[in-house]
Amino acid sequence: MVKLYTKIKQKPEDFVVEELPILEPKESGNFYLLKLHKSNTSTLEAVRILSRFLKIPLKEIGFAGLKDKFAVTTQYLTIPDSYTVESCCFGIKNNRWVRKETVNVGKETGFCVEILGKVNRKLNLGDLKGNRFTITVRNFEKNLRGKFYRNLEIVKSYGFPNYFGEQRFGSVKSRDDFVLRYILKGDFDGALRSYFFGKSTVDYWGDWKKLYKTLSPALEEYEKDLIKGLMRGLPAEKAFRILPKNVRLMFNFAFQSFLWNETLREYVEMKYPFVRIPFINNWKLSYYLKVHDFKHLEKLEIPYTGHVYKPEDPKLKKVMKKVFKKYGVKEEWFDKETAGMVVMTDGLRKAIVKPEDFRILEKTKKHVKLQFTLPPGSYATVLLRFLIKG
Repeated sequence: MVKLYTKIKQKPEDFVVEELPILEPKESGNFYLLKLHKSNTSTLEAVRILSRFLKIPLKEIGFAGLKDKFAVTTQYLTIPDSYTVESCCFGIKNNRWVRKETVNVGKETGFCVEILGKVNRKLNLGDLKGNRFTITVRNFEKNLRGKFYRNLEIVKSYGFPNYFGEQRFGSVKSRDDFVLRYILKGDFDGALRSYFFGKSTVDYWGDWKKLYKTLSPALEEYEKDLIKGLMRGLPAEKAFRILPKNVRLMFNFAFQSFLWNETLREYVEMKYPFVRIPFINNWKLSYYLKVHDFKHLEKLEIPYTGHVYKPEDPKLKKVMKKVFKKYGVKEEWFDKETAGMVVMTDGLRKAIVKPEDFRILEKTKKHVKLQFTLPPGSYATVLLRFLIKG
């Protein structure tokens, strides 16, 4: 199998993402609208650095989506106008984040924010029209080209399964080890151990001073505060709440996204001829090769839990039951309040997606450059896995 990231992310500028904003800047409003232009930096990392340097609480900075780290991306932020905000840049110097006059985004690790104007409300997750991707696929050998164009015809006819991509699973440090599963069982000590080490065995767990000394060089400030809390004698649940809420919610998103992906994979395998493609953590994604009921599939929405949005498709209902049984999901977990948040909530997500404005901008014997637009919440890497590896 072709390794995806030997093809599409050799350089940050090979993977360009532009957020299509839903808000237009105006002269007045209660929030600043800023453009964030970054490379080799995750959205959360950029927001945390901005928060620390500008002394703005993390929860006050709004954004519409999480953009890839190893890429050149443009997206938008909001900050209440009660804070002092200015256009600025940040980069790495001597292994530390520092403020800089300029950053050569795409060539350097770092980011810049530019004030565009004002808006009347905060940006929340999903507040965007979509994302435009410009992606260079390298090492485009002859054997890959045939596969690529064959799979592209399938995508043009039937779209592709709308799986959550690997960015959604940044909190999963080892296979099937989800922090949320510990939280749902009330095991906050296990949740913290999983957060820091995944399923790895650590002989000094509980020796908080040693833990701090060992991990602190690589930790975020809030992670250091968490361990300091344990050192002061805080119980695991209270220490866990030191993590910012958006970080805690990521544990919920990761587990629910995994269950949703597994549901869609099982559904595809039940109904259509398919190819199974390696994903992260030894997981698999299955892509259909032909669809006999495209009108049905195109409209199909898969619920996260089904306790509010009941699946009408009998095969989907059967698959959801199978997946939940396999992973030990209990009904009492749905809409459960724990660790200062509500988890395992229900919602709907489209089963498939069709890229819009798909164009081949350049092609040679060594590379091809693609451009396309996807709706909010859909992942270019999920499409590329099929085009390159299917």
